[in-house]
Amino acid sequence: MLATLNRLMADPRTSADTLGKALSTDPALVSKVLKLVNSAFYGFPGRIGTISQAVVILGFSSIRNLVLTTSILQMFGTKGEKAGFDVEAFWIHSLQTAAMARQLALEKGQAYIEEAFIGGLLHDMGRMVLSQKFPDEFEKVILHSQEQKITLRQSEARVLGITHSDIGAWLAQKWNLPAPLVDVIQYHHRPKEAPSRDAPNGKESAEHLIALVHLSDELSDWVDGGRLDWTAVANSAPHLVEMSGLGDEGGKRFAERATEEIARSLAFLDS
Repeated sequence: MLATLNRLMADPRTSADTLGKALSTDPALVSKVLKLVNSAFYGFPGRIGTISQAVVILGFSSIRNLVLTTSILQMFGTKGEKAGFDVEAFWIHSLQTAAMARQLALEKGQAYIEEAFIGGLLHDMGRMVLSQKFPDEFEKVILHSQEQKITLRQSEARVLGITHSDIGAWLAQKWNLPAPLVDVIQYHHRPKEAPSRDAPNGKESAEHLIALVHLSDELSDWVDGGRLDWTAVANSAPHLVEMSGLGDEGGKRFAERATEEIARSLAFLDS
């Protein structure tokens, strides 16, 4: 479905009706799209009954993100605890990071807005692979992290000799994702080590995209109940305010918009 969707949206002749018909071949996806567009976020509660109407309201990019997110969530599941790993908390963090990355790209007027969302969504994907495919080894990683009071990433490197970033980047390559998105997954913890290459739009530096996801990942620690607390960030992590380049007032505006974006993104878990 995602490949078909990308092909249709890359064609300027594609209409909302054409895209709606393609989406209609997946009843589960139809249900999710209609539930989302009729939610309070879009101001049409209970009023949108067709997929073509939903496409017009949500826009092609939001539809793409919904299909991608839904496909990933279905592939790995959204509930339960595996090897001491809280799956739902993982997805909440991933969607929060994706939402903030998208909003940061909008605030900064960057062209790779949807790529920022995808990078944020997938940045920790290797950790999900570890928890599902290597549960015994990952349980050792978690225990070592707790005993030594080190980060999970540090523990992965010590116990496994490889990190979730390495595994996620390998998976992204297997999925044939663009190289800049592979780099986001590989280098989101160490953006300064990323190789120089063009971003997906071919006009900007991919390092900016990696830095943006890195910042969003860090800011996710300051989200409480779906709300980004910019005052707490400024008081306790001023380096993140400096990294954002938004300043105090700009940061507060961003936090309000990011909180709305987070709410829309987290709806994917319930839709």
